[in-house]
Amino acid sequence: MKPIKFILPLLSLLLLTGCASPVVSAGPDTHYISYGPLPIWMSAAKAKAECYQQANAWCAARGLVMVPVSDDAQEPIAGRKPGSAELTFLSLKPGDPRIKSPNLDQPTTIQRIESR
Repeated sequence: MKPIKFILPLLSLLLLTGCASPVVSAGPDTHYISYGPLPIWMSAAKAKAECYQQANAWCAARGLVMVPVSDDAQEPIAGRKPGSAELTFLSLKPGDPRIKSPNLDQPTTIQRIESR
């Protein structure tokens, strides 16, 4: 058999599947992980969940607690833009006072606009 019959489908599969990056240090107790490029059939929400799972597993293997700092996810657009997801998190020792529920979607400032 011709090897090209096996190489081309395998190469296509590799190009269409996303993968998580290794956990990268981003400062003291701070780490970053990303997932992408996303295959067209995978949602950004699933990729973001994969980032959270990987970060939790990485921290648990070291006896640490994962606390999200920020996250982002972009849906793939066929033929124009690959999707991706990313997560920045703290890896803290159990009992650290910085461990608290994340507040990822709250704005840092609130601006009130009144119309009369």
